[in-house]
Amino acid sequence: MPLSETFLRFDLYAAILLAGVVQGYFLSLLFLAKRPHRQPYHHLLLAGLVFTFASVVLEIFLCYTGLMFRMLPIVDFSEPLNFAIGPLCFLLLRSLTGRNWNNKLWVHLLAFGLYFIYHLLFMVQPVDVKYNAYLGAYFPEAEHIAGNYIINPDPLYLVRYINELTLTHIAVYMLLGFLLLKKFKVADAPNAYFYTWTKQLLYFYAATLAIFLFVKLTFKDDLGDHFLAAFVVLQLFFISYRLLTGSNFFQPVVQVKYEKSALSSEAKQDLLRKLRNAEIDKFFVQPSASLPALAKQLHTSPHYLSQSLNECLGKSFFEYLAELRIQEAKTILSDPSQQHMKVEEVAEQVGYLSKSAFSAAFKKQTGQTPGQYRKMAVPGAV
Repeated sequence: MPLSETFLRFDLYAAILLAGVVQGYFLSLLFLAKRPHRQPYHHLLLAGLVFTFASVVLEIFLCYTGLMFRMLPIVDFSEPLNFAIGPLCFLLLRSLTGRNWNNKLWVHLLAFGLYFIYHLLFMVQPVDVKYNAYLGAYFPEAEHIAGNYIINPDPLYLVRYINELTLTHIAVYMLLGFLLLKKFKVADAPNAYFYTWTKQLLYFYAATLAIFLFVKLTFKDDLGDHFLAAFVVLQLFFISYRLLTGSNFFQPVVQVKYEKSALSSEAKQDLLRKLRNAEIDKFFVQPSASLPALAKQLHTSPHYLSQSLNECLGKSFFEYLAELRIQEAKTILSDPSQQHMKVEEVAEQVGYLSKSAFSAAFKKQTGQTPGQYRKMAVPGAV
């Protein structure tokens, strides 16, 4: 009798995996339903990561129990998600340190998108091909059936090296996450509660990578994937535990810092209007521009001014000041009548005391040096 008609397994591992799948999808819906979604979008990133984990565990659950024999068209449906785990973990770490999302960050999901398209070559294969693929991964001793490909499912030989590619991709993003937290100072954290999340997530990230390596080196094909999935389920339970024991998670990263503030929404808007007037007067070109000095000029406290910048503009004072100065510098550099000014003179003009500090800030925001920007903005400029 064919294996597909006789094999069905449900043991402790299967029960753990099923509980993890249900919990993972439930958490995803919980994070998506929690509105409003706002910068730095840590709820959405965590929803994406948890959904990814739940989908990977679901496929392992179906394969481990034998239920995949009854759902052959979706064999290997979660394989492209291998390339979403690393970027989502890194982006989540980034957001939990208070860094805002911007459209350039979509590039981190490019590998996932490209492999998703490439994987369609396999997904359109007939079920007999899917059947053999399933047997090859989970029942390597079983007899295969006759099957024909309708198109080469792996013309670039990527599937052949999928484990190596997955391991390398995740390792690169784990390194990026480590470097991110290494240069991040605890004192810079907008919220200590979320800072503890970043450290714990990085530990889980490293442990997952180690277990992935162990499983792939120890077991043939996908026979040990349920061990890896069980550890992923442990992470999902840990996330649920942290949510139940720390209600602060559903507060914005920045706002928790000011939860006891008496500053009303109307007062914030009034402060922003005064801020616009100060911008027109170009307070930011003064080298002595500082949070206390600007607060005094606006007849408010540094704490209220900082709160308004954080919550209304999503920026720290220094980010806000740097943006204004660099915008002013771009105006000068792109003005044909100002081409006689040296870069150090432009730096002084917008409030920087040193050329190097100005150039570093300019490149951080524009991706170009001041000289490169001038050449692009004014053809023929030196």
